[in-house]
Amino acid sequence: MLDKHAIAFLKDLAENTRIEIDAIERTIELIETRMSAPQSVEAPYMPDSVAERPVLSPAKWKRGVLTPVETFDPFGKLDRKIAYALTRLETGDRDAILNEIHQAQPDRDKYKLENALAVRLNYLLKNGFIRADKYGRKYQYQLVKAG
Repeated sequence: MLDKHAIAFLKDLAENTRIEIDAIERTIELIETRMSAPQSVEAPYMPDSVAERPVLSPAKWKRGVLTPVETFDPFGKLDRKIAYALTRLETGDRDAILNEIHQAQPDRDKYKLENALAVRLNYLLKNGFIRADKYGRKYQYQLVKAG
């Protein structure tokens, strides 16, 4: 069982590394294009092909949104655990998501999980992987509907 998780982890790591290499190559291409462009005091010259290319964070290149997860994987990444909790809850605040994950994995330190969850929810929300509505001082999170 651990071998399957190790293989899945390594495949995911390889994919993420490929994505980062693509980002580095695009950055190098952009810098080389700027270096070869005529220098002016006003604004730097950028060809239309470079200027029109949208700049996306590496996380958004291949994924887009969190997909529903029906089964809990204790060895999975926190994003998949959040997706699992939101699939079961449909909508929930940070405490409800924390309790759902902690019920599925009670051996984990709840305090550490709470801190990691707060940071990760903020990242997922800011990058459009999940959505949230604010009610008073709390956010109600939910998965973004695909399509």
